[in-house]
Amino acid sequence: MAEKVISTVFRISVALFLLGGLVIVILQGVGLVLGDGDFVTGSEEALAPWAYGSAGVAGLLAFALSYFHHADAETPADADTVVTPEHA
Repeated sequence: MAEKVISTVFRISVALFLLGGLVIVILQGVGLVLGDGDFVTGSEEALAPWAYGSAGVAGLLAFALSYFHHADAETPADADTVVTPEHA
């Protein structure tokens, strides 16, 4: 249950920070074409806390999700097979 909630919030935060970053870049490009430096800095200052904040949330949740998948990675797919390194 907790993994599903964390995974859902993670996906939402990833979508938000990608969308926020895209909007920031587009608005900065518009400001560059218009030659308006105040527009470039103003759009970044207005949207950056939201985009960077959601990126931070996504990073923390990705770290938390790694603990859920860690137990799955330790069990081999075929427990009867022993993998040994081959030497040349």
